[in-house]
Amino acid sequence: MISKVKFYPKTALCLIMIALIRLIFLFNICGQGNSVTDSLNHILNKSRKKAGILNEIAFELQHILPAEALKISLKALDVSGKEKNKQEEGNAIFNIAIANMALGNYNTCDSLLKKAAEIFKQMKYKKGILQVENAQANLTFMYGNLNKALELFRKNLTAAKQDNYTELQIINLSAIGRICWMQGEYKQALEQYNKAKQLAIETQNKYLLGMIYLFIGIVYQDMGFYELAVENMQNSLMIFERMNYYTKLPYALNYLGSVYYDFNEYDNAYIYINRALELFDKTGDTWGRALSCRFLGRIYKAKFILDSAQQFFDKSLVLAEQLNDQSGELYSRRFLGEVFIDQGRYDHAADLFNENLQKSYIEKNMQEKVNNLYDLGVLNLSRKKYTEALDYLHKAARLADSLHLFYEGMIINKHISQAYEQSGNYKHALHFAKIYKSFSDSMFSEKKRKNIEEMQLKYETEKKNNEISQLQLRHLNQQAKLKQQQVLSYSMAAGLLLVVFIVVVLWNLYNQKKKSNKEKEILLKEIHHRVKNNLQTISSLLSLQSSYLTDERIRDAVRESQGRVKSMALIHQMLYQQERLSTINFRKYIHQLCDSIASSFQQTGINIIYNTSCAEVEIDIDTAIPLGLIANELIINAYKYAFDKTDSGIISVGLSRLEKNKYLFFVKDNGKGLPKDIKPENTHTLGLKLVYLLVRQIKANIQYHINQGTEFSIIFEDSQNQP
Repeated sequence: MISKVKFYPKTALCLIMIALIRLIFLFNICGQGNSVTDSLNHILNKSRKKAGILNEIAFELQHILPAEALKISLKALDVSGKEKNKQEEGNAIFNIAIANMALGNYNTCDSLLKKAAEIFKQMKYKKGILQVENAQANLTFMYGNLNKALELFRKNLTAAKQDNYTELQIINLSAIGRICWMQGEYKQALEQYNKAKQLAIETQNKYLLGMIYLFIGIVYQDMGFYELAVENMQNSLMIFERMNYYTKLPYALNYLGSVYYDFNEYDNAYIYINRALELFDKTGDTWGRALSCRFLGRIYKAKFILDSAQQFFDKSLVLAEQLNDQSGELYSRRFLGEVFIDQGRYDHAADLFNENLQKSYIEKNMQEKVNNLYDLGVLNLSRKKYTEALDYLHKAARLADSLHLFYEGMIINKHISQAYEQSGNYKHALHFAKIYKSFSDSMFSEKKRKNIEEMQLKYETEKKNNEISQLQLRHLNQQAKLKQQQVLSYSMAAGLLLVVFIVVVLWNLYNQKKKSNKEKEILLKEIHHRVKNNLQTISSLLSLQSSYLTDERIRDAVRESQGRVKSMALIHQMLYQQERLSTINFRKYIHQLCDSIASSFQQTGINIIYNTSCAEVEIDIDTAIPLGLIANELIINAYKYAFDKTDSGIISVGLSRLEKNKYLFFVKDNGKGLPKDIKPENTHTLGLKLVYLLVRQIKANIQYHINQGTEFSIIFEDSQNQP
């Protein structure tokens, strides 16, 4: 980027006087500008030395409309020749090169940068030379050669520090941070970005500050800190919108859309990313268009609209090849191969994955290597080539483990278990299923850890600013403690006497209360016993009534009601049979409930087994009753609908503690899964409607997943700990 021309008071006065005598010519630009370009145009109309001002306008327009910046830079080149201003000629050529880079014309950009470098070297214009070298490093980055680009940016940063070129320092720090992010070094990336951010704030450089906010948001998104990610991306979006920086505005929109994609909110993601693509088309940003096409392809694939997904991935691959963007090619080919798997076009998918695997070795892109090994494993699993599938999946798992890729490792182990199961090796299948389960169970604790880290990151700056006041407060506290100790030493004797007196009184009250509580416990047990008996009577009446019904649908409805009554009766039975009357052992309850339901389905001809994996947890009765009803509905639904009459299957029920008072309850099966057109939260069936009503009653969250069967997961808090 070129240095900005400085205007001093005397110079400004001369310009105004010249403008009053003679207006040389009026300059008009197409499209929208901003306050900087408007001011520069006003000065241009009154100036004799126009090349420098034209270059300034071109520089500002690089962030708004690069095509217009190119036109003005060409005008600046022509004017600098007439003015015989060699430095502005070099600046104009440099601006033309940057505009071509923004438009994706990398070869043209490279040759122009070399011409600009020759002029700056002849003039010994050091800042211009460093700007060209920085642009060449950026071009190397665009070509996907990250290691070489990183070396060039670091060299350029050192030189910029020596000569105190702040703007170049910011640009280089941001570029280094971006490469660190792409290589998975998140902590180093944030360190570089924060240094750049501080300099951008000090120099009030809005454009670079907006870019840094965006980069920081992307890093936080990759780390799973979505609140911080959105906060920084929105800061970036506000700056770009306020300053009309249309070349970078779509990038902020793109990554905000990707956050929605991470949360499976595909419609919202589409709105942001489609708007970004429209802006990329207007500005002619080929690299940005390729990025948006990849995002849109992923949205369509997630919604299983495979033809549209293929079209966008094909388009992104063509654009990446035009740009020689090797990283972009890797992503596009992999996503396209995954679409081919879904379409059953296995040979096409294998060609893309194998090509990607070879290039990921060359590029040393280890994460893409993991992804392609995994995809080749899934591809061979789909083809029932279990030996080849396991070979690829084990390689992927080892590499993911060495790179500490937690989520990828979890998914890979799941598919390894499936491969062993389908090949008939149940011992190994069980082993890797347990590994996958341990990954899955630790996801919640990982999220909790990330939330804690997020809060620490958010308030770290404030803590540093308050260190002095905290030290002063500590000193005052120490003085207060000394005075308090003196007071305590004088009042100790009186306090001891008072304590003895209170203990005696409390002991008498305790004995009286203990006797009263014993009587209440006997009474409560009798109440629970009678409630259980009444519920069993109702169950018997429903059973009797069903035998007189001829309509099969009404009979099923009565039987379902009978099952719900039994699930409540079981809770009251357990309460009067144990010492504690306010909570029940939910593990024992679930086991008895599953036994009861299984016995009622023994005559259906379906070979179904169930297993339970519940922690030893005591649940408050106010939570246990609705949770028992939820379990009853989900288990019965699995028995009734998950398996065909000739099938056999497994139903798993589990309860685990996530933290002190938070629990995860799940019911899953390996059946045929819910039909795609059914949304459980909006269904009109009584059973699932009852489940969602009860979930709201206990203030819980429910999710369902359809993958090799159906799984319902409920996260709830024990009612005795709820506000």
